[in-house]
Amino acid sequence: MRRRRLVRALSTSTVVVSALLAGCAPVLAADPRYATDSGARPQGQPPTQKKAGGPPAIEAPKNDLSWHNCTSQVFSDSAIQPLPGVTLDCASYDADLDSINGATGSVSIGVVRARSVQTPDDAGPLVMTTGSDLPTSVQLPVWLSRAGTDVLKTHPIVAVDRRGMGMSSAIDCRDLFDRQEMIDQAQFQSGDDPVANLGAITMTATTSCTDTIAPGDSAYDNAHAAEDIERLRSTWDVPSIALLGIGNGAQVALAYAGSHPGKVARLVLDSPLPLGIAAEAATEQRVKGEQTALDAFATQCAATNCPLGPDPKDAVDSLFAAARAGDGPNGASVSMVADAISTALAYPRGDRTTATNSLASAVATARSGDANQMNNLINQADSLRQTDGQFVNSCSDALNRPTPDRVRELVVAWPKLYPQFGAVGALSMVKCLNWPSGSAPEDPKNLKIPVLLLGVQNDPIVGNDGVAQVAATIINAGASSKRVIWQGIGHGASIYSECALAPVTGYLDSGDLPPTDTYCPA
Repeated sequence: MRRRRLVRALSTSTVVVSALLAGCAPVLAADPRYATDSGARPQGQPPTQKKAGGPPAIEAPKNDLSWHNCTSQVFSDSAIQPLPGVTLDCASYDADLDSINGATGSVSIGVVRARSVQTPDDAGPLVMTTGSDLPTSVQLPVWLSRAGTDVLKTHPIVAVDRRGMGMSSAIDCRDLFDRQEMIDQAQFQSGDDPVANLGAITMTATTSCTDTIAPGDSAYDNAHAAEDIERLRSTWDVPSIALLGIGNGAQVALAYAGSHPGKVARLVLDSPLPLGIAAEAATEQRVKGEQTALDAFATQCAATNCPLGPDPKDAVDSLFAAARAGDGPNGASVSMVADAISTALAYPRGDRTTATNSLASAVATARSGDANQMNNLINQADSLRQTDGQFVNSCSDALNRPTPDRVRELVVAWPKLYPQFGAVGALSMVKCLNWPSGSAPEDPKNLKIPVLLLGVQNDPIVGNDGVAQVAATIINAGASSKRVIWQGIGHGASIYSECALAPVTGYLDSGDLPPTDTYCPA
């Protein structure tokens, strides 16, 4: 008999925020840049006009969207208190369903604009996207609650939700049973072949979702997300735009630079992955990132005398073991627990100590029989990362997928390398095995602007190998780049590290890269 005990949603609040940093310090590297808090905020207003031979200016829209105030709603949806002097406006615009392959129709793209009392009226915007990782409209208030308002001193920020997610037209295509089975990775089904069990579920879900989005079943990949940004640029009637892409959003921004290289005024790629990375390689990088993030968490936890005692990793191991045995918090599957922990590490709340103790407390109380705190984390992970729109978009981007037999090999092999997250990570690839195959967008060529690359040492969403890989892509495109590396835990250096944000604001305002790479401590 299959055991199924679903977790009730006790909270719909969104996981947010990580540690504030004191400043930047060097590691062993060639001439790293030194930075302090005093330099982490832009001083005055640099001129925004184009320098001779430099990158183009970031121009204000000539034809703007029909904005309406949504400050309270967007901050509330992100579980962030509204910030004094910050206004959020919402709008939407129609983009072609498939301008690449010719399928007719349109999709609605939702956007949120942030301004402060300091934002110049004639300033050009910074376009921000987090792609399919989570809705950009959810991440924007988190960024503003940290140091993101520094950007607003010189530029408004316009957050673009990927099609099918957030404030863009939502996709609802899986029934509740299939959705929950995919979240559980079919753990409670009988038999000894989880790949086959999960594959049967994902086959049904794939058919349902491709039918729902037809004729756009090939129109939800990185290339089409890039064209949605191009529609925004053309609607604004500006010659070029400034782009900040985080995680999958960095892939979208890179795809935009590939298809529209002359229309990029600034390009900031935070926590990127290469456009053509294979599904297995991308998944293993993520699993490595989850493991390094958990290791860093355990070190911090022990150092701060957190509720998990002297061996935090052993306590987490015990929780995973209980979930594998069917005794997870409130009946949660092991994949639900793994997603909850990795999501809490990627999008933590509070400062470093608060975030560490919050996750530690959730693990400790769950082990003692009180599932409430862990249940909240499970539901936060579910709302952030398990929507139908994310299923459609992430599978559309999954390239060169492994065979079911290869996944079976990895289900055995990866737990030996990555004890906590290996098996769950391997099985996560099954969800896209039946999705129609796609192709990678073209890498940029003949880029005319320098590119700023950011990364996180302990990133549970994409790992930390992507910066070096994308740096090679930028070199091949004929452009220069500099790197900003935050040695903390989280996803998005510019979001969670004030130190890492300082080079971003300088680059946006001047068009110039920092003189050297920058290293920011945890």
